[in-house]
Amino acid sequence: MKRIAYPSSMLAFSLILSACGGGGGAIDPTAVNGAQISQATNDAVAAATSGMSTSSGSAGNSGTSSSGAGTATTAPRPTTTTSTSTSTQPANTAGTTIDQAIKDMSSPSEAMVIDPRYSWQYNPAITMYSPAGKYIPSWWTGNRPEWCYNVLTWFTAFEAQGNAATNTRVQIKNLRFYVFSQSTRTWKQFDVKSAPGVDMWQYPFNYAGGSSGVRNESTGGISVKPKYPNFHHGYGNSVTISPQDVRAVFVAMDFRLAVDDANKPDDRANAKYVVDTGGDYWPGNGQGDWSLGYAPGMGNSRMLLATPNWRTATMLVPNSALGSTFEELRTNPPPLN
Repeated sequence: MKRIAYPSSMLAFSLILSACGGGGGAIDPTAVNGAQISQATNDAVAAATSGMSTSSGSAGNSGTSSSGAGTATTAPRPTTTTSTSTSTQPANTAGTTIDQAIKDMSSPSEAMVIDPRYSWQYNPAITMYSPAGKYIPSWWTGNRPEWCYNVLTWFTAFEAQGNAATNTRVQIKNLRFYVFSQSTRTWKQFDVKSAPGVDMWQYPFNYAGGSSGVRNESTGGISVKPKYPNFHHGYGNSVTISPQDVRAVFVAMDFRLAVDDANKPDDRANAKYVVDTGGDYWPGNGQGDWSLGYAPGMGNSRMLLATPNWRTATMLVPNSALGSTFEELRTNPPPLN
């Protein structure tokens, strides 16, 4: 499978501007057009949640049920095919539920980064719900390929407001990507990166030094120690997809708090760090890169608090252009553990 190495600067600007709405003229990466991205997200979420009915649910339920699933009730149950990635996946000790995955695409962030400036730090977003260029939001002024053939997943890790820990890190592993097939109604894994690549950045988005501060962990993955104004931005492998067959996409990543120095007091109880995960479509298939040097973006999850126990951050995006909804994906969930 062809791999494309995207410069770190592209990844950062993709992250900033896919969620900021990059309007016409010169792009200011420190400015956010909240109205544009909020409206684009609202439209995408409204399409994705169409047909959902409310219920009291259980604790942690998103407040929806599967009674309005429509065609999803007759779709085949999902299966997972073998990944074509060459990365090795360690034993996964985390997991989530489909209710939680949907909630993480429709609820505000659990905690706030220090000095929040962007709409995606407050809420999740759906930007490109389809890999078809005609569904890129109207604020995008760059090229519009008919189809996008490559996907790159990513995450960010920030120090959150109220953090009092000095001996705590954030451990991250198993950044993975799945596609729900339009033709077979099954989930296929396209990538898993047990130890995601990661760079350090300085707020509000200045490159601050490669893998500085990153530590390999014996229990899998890597760990970082975000300290404002520094934060960490990581990524998976670039993979090739069949864009016409994308009914939904799912990104997941496991994370927890880890002790920095075992010879010092464990202060994880005082720690507040947040992470989110997302992905970008790229033109691929010999079409070159995005003409603006960054991607309009697929979307991102809400910010989740890291805890001493493993958690899973997820981004779930139904392709509403093909009629997919969150309710369908509740009945046909992606691999969650």
